[in-house]
Amino acid sequence: MGNRQVYLRALARFRHDYRSAGAAIGTALETGNPILAQRLVHTLKGAAGMIEARSLHVAALALETALRTGGPASTSAADPAQVDALFVRLDAELAHVLRELDGMADLSEAVVAAPRPVRPNNVLERLRALLDIGDGEAVDLAEQAQDELIGQLGENDYRSFSAAVAEFDFERALALLDRPGWAGTTG
Repeated sequence: MGNRQVYLRALARFRHDYRSAGAAIGTALETGNPILAQRLVHTLKGAAGMIEARSLHVAALALETALRTGGPASTSAADPAQVDALFVRLDAELAHVLRELDGMADLSEAVVAAPRPVRPNNVLERLRALLDIGDGEAVDLAEQAQDELIGQLGENDYRSFSAAVAEFDFERALALLDRPGWAGTTG
């Protein structure tokens, strides 16, 4: 299978996974949960970068920056008018990308041709696989398997790993899992 099929599967996955991202971000903003909104935008930004949707990536970066400016560690609040305007831009860019993807006939073939992933029995292997593809299911799995992960990683290492996953910093979480000396490291 060539790079084209891999890329088409990534596009199909984006279309499926991020169809309701704009609504979820909007709800988080409307209900006064900027931390959740920032996490959702951060994840969308990464996915947009992965499929090379540059305008969407730039819009997500701008909104994420505005939300971070008003975050808990900041001494100033995010400007609500600016956040609203940036969200409208992001939502429009996302809608544009989804329309483009919906119009691509090749995506249906990519989904049909995609092999079903094997579900590893080991929680660490499964987490590695989810983190590697940027799948938000990793957050839920890390929470659900907390006791098993603490047993495999130890309390302190689990806390570091869990914090990275909760912040949707999947690259850092993977780096922590793959660090020499950690339980479950295959290398």
